[in-house]
Amino acid sequence: MPFDLMRRGHLSAVVMMVHLSACASVSPEPHTHTHTHTQAQTQTRAGSGVEGARRYLRDAGLDETEALIRLLVRFPTVRDTALGAAAPNEPAFREMAAFLKSWSEDAGLTFNAVDGNEVWEISFGEGTPELAFVMHADVVPPGDASGWTTSPYEATRVGERIYGRGTEDDKGAIAALLVVMRTLKRFGVTPGRRVVAVLGTGEESDWSGMKRYASQMSDSTDVISVDAGFPVVFGENGFVAWKLRMPTVLEGPDDAHCLRAVNVSGGEFLTQVPGEAWLDIESNMAADRAFDVHAAVESAVSAERGARGEMFGVEVERRDGVVRIVARGKAVHSSIPEEGHNALWPLSRVAGRLPLCRGGIERMMTLVRDFFDGDDFGVRLGVAYADPMMGRLVVAPTVLRFVDDHVELAINMRRPAGRTDEAFHSMLDAALAKVRSSVDPALEEMSERYVGTPHVADHESHLVHTLLDVYRELSGDRAARPISIRGGTYARLFKGAVNFGPSVPELPYRGHAPDEYIERSSLSLISRGLFEAIVRLSGPKTRIDELDDTAGGSSQPSFGRSLRR
Repeated sequence: MPFDLMRRGHLSAVVMMVHLSACASVSPEPHTHTHTHTQAQTQTRAGSGVEGARRYLRDAGLDETEALIRLLVRFPTVRDTALGAAAPNEPAFREMAAFLKSWSEDAGLTFNAVDGNEVWEISFGEGTPELAFVMHADVVPPGDASGWTTSPYEATRVGERIYGRGTEDDKGAIAALLVVMRTLKRFGVTPGRRVVAVLGTGEESDWSGMKRYASQMSDSTDVISVDAGFPVVFGENGFVAWKLRMPTVLEGPDDAHCLRAVNVSGGEFLTQVPGEAWLDIESNMAADRAFDVHAAVESAVSAERGARGEMFGVEVERRDGVVRIVARGKAVHSSIPEEGHNALWPLSRVAGRLPLCRGGIERMMTLVRDFFDGDDFGVRLGVAYADPMMGRLVVAPTVLRFVDDHVELAINMRRPAGRTDEAFHSMLDAALAKVRSSVDPALEEMSERYVGTPHVADHESHLVHTLLDVYRELSGDRAARPISIRGGTYARLFKGAVNFGPSVPELPYRGHAPDEYIERSSLSLISRGLFEAIVRLSGPKTRIDELDDTAGGSSQPSFGRSLRR
């Protein structure tokens, strides 16, 4: 359902759809669906209790999860940071909250909105210490529409993949957990402690709401984030936001024989390597009206294309008296910049081949070219280092904007252990001095520098061992070990928290990218993994390989055969 329909009061249509999904296994492609059981028939065959719930999830859980994903993806929960505290009360968030409340009540679960719409809780069971699964319901913008082959806010199954914004980050995981919780409740399984899904609404932009929530949570709570990957993630690099700006007009001689840069833009979000960037220029050569700006730009683009090869696409367009240079790369999550192609790089190179007039845009293009182009690890900035356990620092310029009388560049870094906070701040100070000396002394740092501390949990804890056992049994990978990642998740806000899914080793990560998708096999692994985590951490520790599968067929999952390892 298009979002404009929901804004005109058609939320009831969405609520009706979830009642349908609760009554039967729903397949997006009936002609490929092989199940013929109704929900009641499947539940009767599965039996009761933990074992019945486990069998039911195996037989019908995947289709129910996919049906719920379709409903969640339709909410375009992109947070407008300009609205500040009002952001979580935008229509998409209000309507998703209403939907989840209705869905939870129908499932016999408890819904609670905390701190306005900053955090949503969906829970069942009683007792402490609690078992919390932390995820996020907001998403990054779709970005360039040309990068999508499906509609970002209409989950679409193509083969065994489900496409749509948020399918992997993080609405697929939310759907999987909620279906697991509903199934346990439906089969009369009462956990020995309160089990709660904690859904934040500002993970991609503003963590202040979740920080307030985390500060009130007991340290005895077992917290599992489902926003990274398998097997078990016990360490996360520190998140760094570094923003620089340059005045548009700079002191210096005025050259009449130059091309004037009048506008520039690149990237959508701090946490996404830009897949597109553009630069608008016009002639400043009043004495030579015969000068062909378009031809000069085409020549520079042709030369750069020859140097770059086919990795980047660069195009030239005429727009309202200016010539626009459009560079296209490959957008990826900023924690894995080396797996993408930053569109700012070729744009800066093309700019460097043109006789641009001195100014803020021209100087910022020089900065990108000299200190970032081709370098994902901060070598040119002089900030490169590595930790034996967590790997190398990664650096990505992600958002470039012309704002009023300044040009602004936002840079995202993922910082491993190995440097104290004070030492890292000193490194950034030295890098700024180096860039100002080389590019222009008018360059300045904006006030919002943020340097997060790396998060490391105890990899020998009972929580890690339990989750690792679950993953090994479900995947068949008996050699799996806990890992550390570059990404930053809500886990770092909670003492001892770890990540468990949703990304599967050796499968490409598509969060934040155009044509985001999640594999159905990954969803199946996530669902069964979360089910076993709840059972083992809050109830009887029934091992998968000890289950007597009287319903027919083997209960040993086949994920190990389907995952690429």
